[in-house]
Amino acid sequence: MRYCGVDISAKPGNQQLVTLHERRAPAGGVELVATFYRPGTIEQVARTIEGFGRGSAVVAVDAPSGPRLDLLAVGASLRDELKLPQGRYERMRVCDALLYRRGLPLYPVPAAGEALQRWQQWIGVGFELYAAIAGLGFYRPQAANGRIERVGSAALRFGRVCETYPDAIFCTLLGHRPSPKRTPWGLQERIEALRSQGIHDADGGLWHRTLDELDACAAAYAAYGLAAGVASWVGHPDEGVIVLPTLELRERYQRLPPPARAALA
Repeated sequence: MRYCGVDISAKPGNQQLVTLHERRAPAGGVELVATFYRPGTIEQVARTIEGFGRGSAVVAVDAPSGPRLDLLAVGASLRDELKLPQGRYERMRVCDALLYRRGLPLYPVPAAGEALQRWQQWIGVGFELYAAIAGLGFYRPQAANGRIERVGSAALRFGRVCETYPDAIFCTLLGHRPSPKRTPWGLQERIEALRSQGIHDADGGLWHRTLDELDACAAAYAAYGLAAGVASWVGHPDEGVIVLPTLELRERYQRLPPPARAALA
């Protein structure tokens, strides 16, 4: 089985694919061996995934899976069910609102029929990938109360392609919001979060990888979580849900206090 993660880019030829597969670890147990692919087009990524064989791939994509359906618009009954404050989250998808209120902000997703702005072109590229691998079946869980549920032990019967969000993945693995990814400590936190889950990269131990590759690797771990039943989905099945490789989400994810700094004379 190949657990695939794709980091989407607005540049047509810069789509990043990373896969994980299980292998017996030398010290016992199982490790997840990472394979990093050269960036390519949607067509190349889809062709590579299809090449793993029917029933042999699970895919998590770092991009919105569909437009906003305005399920949280003013007056919507779902707002009361989710106890959302008046005047907030009205132009968000359900999954985005539930993560945002936990300290996990996401990019705004346009409504159905709304044209993509220039900076949102990467969202359109994501839609193209979902369409290209539609044969695997898009993950749509059965509706449930709370809008945050565990995927269960047989999640793949509902589909093998899901949406995920690497920033939220790193937060759930660490238990807090890491430092910005372009800082030395933020990079180290993300690498250690992946390694702590048994992810193995024989070529440098993840230290030679780009930020896009690390995000795609985190997405691949979400695909693994979906297949293994050690993940949760967030959102509304009719609109699209985000899958995260954790069984419990905290009420809030915050940054750690800044390091101590002495005052100047």
